[in-house]
Amino acid sequence: MRIAHVSDCFVPRLGGIEMQVNDLTRRQQEIGLEPEVITATPLPRRMAGRRFPVPVHRFGIPLPAEVANNPIPSRPIEKALRRGNFDVVHVHAGVGSPFAAAGVRVGLKLGLPVTVTVHCLPPAFRLPSVLTPWTTPHIARYVALNAVSEAAAAPLRVKTGVTVTVVPNGLNPQDWAVEPAEHDPAVVHAVSTMRLSVRKRPLPLLAAVLAAQQQLGPEVSLRLSVFGDGKLMPRMRRFIVRHEMADTVTLAGRVDRDELKAIYRRSDLFIAPAFLESFGIAALEARCAGLPVLAMLGTGITEFVADRREGLLVDGDHEMAAALVEISRDSTLRREIAEHNRTTTPPTAWPTVLDRVNDEYHRAMAISAVR
Repeated sequence: MRIAHVSDCFVPRLGGIEMQVNDLTRRQQEIGLEPEVITATPLPRRMAGRRFPVPVHRFGIPLPAEVANNPIPSRPIEKALRRGNFDVVHVHAGVGSPFAAAGVRVGLKLGLPVTVTVHCLPPAFRLPSVLTPWTTPHIARYVALNAVSEAAAAPLRVKTGVTVTVVPNGLNPQDWAVEPAEHDPAVVHAVSTMRLSVRKRPLPLLAAVLAAQQQLGPEVSLRLSVFGDGKLMPRMRRFIVRHEMADTVTLAGRVDRDELKAIYRRSDLFIAPAFLESFGIAALEARCAGLPVLAMLGTGITEFVADRREGLLVDGDHEMAAALVEISRDSTLRREIAEHNRTTTPPTAWPTVLDRVNDEYHRAMAISAVR
């Protein structure tokens, strides 16, 4: 089977969709499928000539910060789809994805089976349907529509009136398995991994940690390391200086997976402060490494984190600070959750996910056959 994955964003740009599409296509290649990626993410000049294991067709206009952009995407997408002799088009949609939207329209125009995976929760603001055609009933009925979590799928069912299945992001739990290091119960190391953008809420994260530190006092030293980069880095640095947190908070920038695994081995818990978290792949990776996860209710993280089983779920920043205080003081709770997370496999292993993705391809073919 030849599969065209259409995504605004792709590696080397870092993010949930980018890494998931990268991992999915590689896994598909390993089992004998023939995936290719069509994306608006340009290859940075410093990486010119680099080859990827899966063929990548890049139609983005080079802009600063590796921004994915193409103001007239339909023509290059159509050209790539016509040349590729693909069996199915797999579109990956984020919040307002013009390239993905063009992929849906072109795929349907060419009579190809189309499946759309929605990787985001609905935004608080209304987007024009030209950017999100899969949310309109007259388009949704012609595609196999799915989302990465029930939290993301439920609003789509209401809006479109069609079947929306759940296809979670894939992960091999063993890839993140680590043997924990010895920890001083009086020093609690919290970690968070994210793009430093408003949507991910890194500044409220710092505020919650500060509030918890003030409540804990000298009895427990709560430390935080934030991994990732983005436009809010300067504001975070100013916050840290203003509140005298330099001794307890580290902004570590980007790290690769092997480094992150070593960091998780030495850490005690993971914090996910975002409300608009459709899945939370970083939280899942940390959970597979054995870390208790602190996250918001109503997000996709609740698909694999239950309150007081895999972590603590809270309803707002005040509760997040309170949960940080509780789990920092209670080393037994941390240890019990960590042991559960290390010994229990989440329902997102790649063999299961690949089967679900394949089911969506066949559903798209069935829909296309009667279109």
